[in-house]
Amino acid sequence: MDYFGAPFHDFIQPVRNIIQVENAVIEEVNVETCESGYILISYTVPRPNIRNQNEQIRLNVSNYTIIISQYGEPLSLCNLDVGMRVNAEFSAAVTASIPPQSSAYRIIVIRGESNTTVTTDRVVSNDAVNGVLTTGNPFDLSEQISFIISDNTIIIGRYGNRIPLGQVKPGQMVMVEHANFQTASIPPQSPAYRVKVL
Repeated sequence: MDYFGAPFHDFIQPVRNIIQVENAVIEEVNVETCESGYILISYTVPRPNIRNQNEQIRLNVSNYTIIISQYGEPLSLCNLDVGMRVNAEFSAAVTASIPPQSSAYRIIVIRGESNTTVTTDRVVSNDAVNGVLTTGNPFDLSEQISFIISDNTIIIGRYGNRIPLGQVKPGQMVMVEHANFQTASIPPQSPAYRVKVL
């Protein structure tokens, strides 16, 4: 707060010429390090009296970029995946390239559907032929979960690139976003929406 009782950021924004977009989708992630690289996002620009317009912009990430979850948890570029939804704040100094580029100030990852949950565990087995990825304790079926992989499941490698299921190996740590329901089988099964190799 300043002396006049106004939030400090109200005085910062005009100086920095910030552009804000909400509910953008990450189309591409390029990781040089977990603190540098870029993301390509697409977002909708509302237009009065005419059809809304879809835009894309490449946001360059540096160690000055703040990346957090919607709950304020600190994240890095390595935590961002294709398909995630984000709110972004970036410089109004935008290049004339295609797609345009800008420096990212803040990226906030927002959770999409409330009917999903995230499990982080070690891969026990990978049946790429039948589309089943199992994680958990390799010595106890009751401490495992099998994720059903479909053609719509997004699988992200360690460096942010899309990979086929066959490249996920037993012993690797993965973060799986999946349905918040599972079958009563042993091990239980749940549809996977996104798999990220850690």
